[in-house]
Order: sequence, then C-alpha cells, then structure tokens
Amino acid sequence: METAPLFILMLLCNSVRTEDLFTSLAAGGKFNVSWSFSETTPDSEIVFTISAYTEGWVGLGFSPNGAMTGADLIVAWIDSEGTSHLMDMHATGNWLPLVDSSQDVSLVSASEVNGVTSVTFKRKINTCDDEDAVIVTSTTKLIYAFGDTDPTNNVLSSSNYHGATNRGVKSVYLLDTASKIPDESLPDDLQYFDMTVTDYHVPATDTTYYCSFHDPPELDSKHHILSIEPLITEGNEALVHHMVLYACWGVDKEHLRNNNKTEGVCNTPEMPEFASSCFNIEYAWAIGGSKFYWPIHTGVPFGGNDSSSPDYYMTEMHYDNPQMLDTWVDSSGLRVTYTSKLREQDSGTFHAGNVKGIIVPPKPENFEHISICHTSCTEQWIPDDGVTVFGYLLHSHLLGAKIKLDWYSKDGRQSEVLAEDNSYDFNYQENRLLPVPKKLLPGDTLKVTCTYTDPSRNSFTYGGEPSTEEMCLAFLNYYPKQQVTTCGSYTGININQTDPIYQRWGFNTSSTVEDNIKLLEQVPNWSKEDTLVLQRSYYEADHYSGCRKISFHVDYPNVLVPISPKSYPDPPVSQGNSCPQDAPNNGAKSPASSYLVYSVVGLFSLVYNLS
Repeated sequence: METAPLFILMLLCNSVRTEDLFTSLAAGGKFNVSWSFSETTPDSEIVFTISAYTEGWVGLGFSPNGAMTGADLIVAWIDSEGTSHLMDMHATGNWLPLVDSSQDVSLVSASEVNGVTSVTFKRKINTCDDEDAVIVTSTTKLIYAFGDTDPTNNVLSSSNYHGATNRGVKSVYLLDTASKIPDESLPDDLQYFDMTVTDYHVPATDTTYYCSFHDPPELDSKHHILSIEPLITEGNEALVHHMVLYACWGVDKEHLRNNNKTEGVCNTPEMPEFASSCFNIEYAWAIGGSKFYWPIHTGVPFGGNDSSSPDYYMTEMHYDNPQMLDTWVDSSGLRVTYTSKLREQDSGTFHAGNVKGIIVPPKPENFEHISICHTSCTEQWIPDDGVTVFGYLLHSHLLGAKIKLDWYSKDGRQSEVLAEDNSYDFNYQENRLLPVPKKLLPGDTLKVTCTYTDPSRNSFTYGGEPSTEEMCLAFLNYYPKQQVTTCGSYTGININQTDPIYQRWGFNTSSTVEDNIKLLEQVPNWSKEDTLVLQRSYYEADHYSGCRKISFHVDYPNVLVPISPKSYPDPPVSQGNSCPQDAPNNGAKSPASSYLVYSVVGLFSLVYNLS
C-alpha cells in the first residue's frame, strides 16, 4: 500500500460544466467527440463537436446495438472551395446511408486545419423524427467513421468507403446530468492510499475471484473518503472485469499485520479466517468505469475511533479470462483519496437485487428476472427521517440487455423509475449520480428488473459469479450510513407436482422445480412456449425478501415473508418525452421510455460495413 500527498491543482477549479464531457473514439485520438447540454428535456438542444485526423468526410452515429443497421447518422465535410456540408442521414443496412427527409441538425462551425477536420453541430434531444434517434440517459453506442476524401460533387458514394480501420463503436453515457467532479473546490489536504494486488499470476480459468486485504493508514481522527479510482495494470483492461471494496470489522490490526495470508482466491482455504468479517460494500467498480467522486456534502468515513470506521479493507477482483490464458500477471486495484475536513454526511453503499435463484432459459429474448427489496426490510433499517440515495451502478453479466430500478411508496400509491439502462453493455459499467437524489422512507420498496437476451445461448443459465452465469444487482450510494449491506428477494417457482405444467413437461420425480432448479434441463426440445410458461411462473410465484446487516452478515429478523411481484406493477411512463400528435414524423425510432431514461443510443461505424 502506498500513502502520499495528492496535489491536483487542476481540480481547484472544478465547477460542473457539461462542456467538459468528452471521449476519444479512436486509438491515438484520431477521432474525438465532445458534447454539452444545459437541460435534458426532450425539446432541449445538445451540441456535439467532432474532431478527426482527416481532410475528408467525418461521420458520427447513434446506434441501438452498435451496428450500422438502424443507426441515426450525421456526416460532414469541407469541400475544396471551403464550403461546409452537414447531412442528417440514417442507415437501413450495411450499405450507403440515406439522407433523412427532415434535416434536424444545424451546423454551428467547421474548420480544416493542419490535417484535422473539426465540426460542431446541434440538434434536439428528441427531434420527433422517425429517422432520428432519441438521445437517452441509458448507455449510448456511438459509432464513428471517416474517409480520406470529400464526396464527389457533394454526393457520398462507394468511392468514399472508410475501410476497415477508420471506423468503430464505443459505449458512453451522453446525458449524465451530474459530473463526477465535485462542484466546489476540493480541500487542500488531500492524501491517498492504494490497495492493489501484487504481481498475481491469474490462473488459466475463465473466471477467478481474487481477494486481497489492506490495512488503511493509521489516523488519530475520523476522515472522509472523497473519491475512488481504478488502477488497472497496462494491457489488462479486458482482464479486470469488476472490483468490489469491502469494509471489515472485528479483527485486531496486529493480527492482520502478522498474518501472511493477505491475498488469495476468494471463498477458498487460501483466505484467512477473518475474511468472514468483510461484508459491508463501500464501493463497486466495473469495466469501463472511471474515477468516482462523492457529492460535496458526503464522504465515506474511516480512521480514528469512530464506530463507522473499518478495521481494514478487502478488495474482491473479478478476472474474466474467457480464452483461459496462462500468461496474465496483474497488479491492479484501487486508489482512495481522503481528507481530514469532514463533510456533512457519512455515506454508505448497499446493493438491491440478488444472484441466488436466477434461472434464464435457452435462447432468451427479453426474459425478465425480478428481485424486490421489500417494505418488511426497509422498515427495519431505514430511520424515521429516511435515507437519501444519490448514486448507483447497475450490474448483470453477459445476457444482460436491460436493467431497471423502481421505487414504491409504503402505501403503494406512488411509484417511480429511479434508474434504467435499456441498452446495458457488459463491457461498460460505471458509477453514476441520480439527476435528482431520492429520499427513501421506512417501508418503501425497491424493485430491480433485469432483462436477458441472447438467441445464441443454447443452455440454461443460473445465478452465479462467473460471467457466463448471471446477476441482477443495483449498487446504491446513500446517506446517512446505516447497518445494511444487501436487500433483495429470492425467486419462487410456481411449478410443482400438482401443476398441469409439471405433467406437460413429463417430469417423473418427487423433486419440485423450486427444490431442484436444474430439473428444467430435462425438458426435451425447449420451446418459446416453455419460456413463456417459466416467465409466467416468475410473475405468479411468491418471492421471499431478505436483508442483511453489515456486522458479520447477520439477517435482519422477521423479513422472510412471501411477496408477489404482481403487487408491484411497472411505474407509469412519464409523458415528458412525447411528441406532438400533429408532428410530421411523430415518434422517433427509440422505444418509448420514461423521460429520465430515454432508451439506448449509439454512435458507430458509419456509412456501410462491408468487411
């Protein structure tokens, strides 16, 4: 572990400006995009600037899935006479795009200097044009492409093909309404410590969970953690899939320091006996994520004799090694930045959702799994004046296509979508801030819904740690900190020996599906009708909710009560993104969604994709 002063003068001027939003889409900075917006209402404008190393045409697109078909495209160039051109287009396949009947983009500026073409344009978040995509708060897949020459006679043709290298796709969050950088100057006493593994030779297995233990700096008084960032060994970006930081209590520090078991494969005899005291999640990071800043009035407590201060930390690393290579050596981990200048609130993290009991049938198409953090749990750990949720990270594995977090009031009269990603990308997950923090009161309920899709998966998939198995989780950052770490429900299966479905599937056993979830694998020639039956069972069966305390993973009492998902219908969809009924092309191509979570968008490989 390294401890050092942190000097970041650049962050002393850190007011939140959406002009700061930027990403490089091509290696070496060959194609960059920045964007800005002042509001996220459908009628608001968003401004994009493209900068590419070319004197030819440039293209940016929003794609529903990272492919060209169905993409909303913008193509621009500056001709030999110095005239700027901007075209609103769309793709119907892997061939030349078509010009939109309605041009819904406006040129702001364009230049061609020293071999770099820069174009700034603006458009509405929702143009209400069927040929345009709606800019959304879900994951957006940006596609890009560029050519070496201008279109002949200002008409894009096959001679302007971008080739195999001048194109690509990248997932981003376009409409993050809150920056990761605090909106006031950071304190002047910042320090950091690193928690990394030490030259770990990752085994030749597809999935490894590796845990390491870390003694935080000795501090005489309570401090606040202000930010955490990933430290990924260069070249291992695809290997390190996610990291979870746990706080641990109940072990003498001298015992920890004298123990030679400080790293090892999680949940195996390689772990020291005190690993069982590490159950409070402080932070979660996943592939694609960057540095996360806590809001200016909150911080994660540690240090001194404060009861909320952990004795030590454990990092859990998930290595994803699908090719089962034996050549990976890793020293990745986390950097924690902290201050002695305490903020107003102590922040905590818990996760809603579950892993246990997930069953996804073969060839799933929009198959839903639901987990409920029930009123019987929240009324036990949420104080009378409530807690405020300000940040989240949505998490599933390879089958995940959509994730949604819903809130329901105790009396059931109110409900709301808190967070949603209709274009979930397993390879791009990041902690995000809610546009408006949400107050949770005792007895409120949270529902996590994961939608799984993969027509190529020919076998059943169950809940578990490997990427080839599934999870359905929402990590939530909140304040003030409470004694809770998990809250969710285990799914019941409403199929037993008395159900006609049991005979329909030809089971001849005393075992029930609920007792033996792999019983379904015996069903021959699994069909779409079988999938519908299983989905109906999820909706109709009782769930059993549970939540656990921080201290030694103890269940809160009296929470294993049967609950029905049917009691929690989807919240009503806000009409904030609706288009006028008399709009000429009413209803853009994005599927309808709540205003805060316009569906997915993407910028990707422009013009046609022949290779």
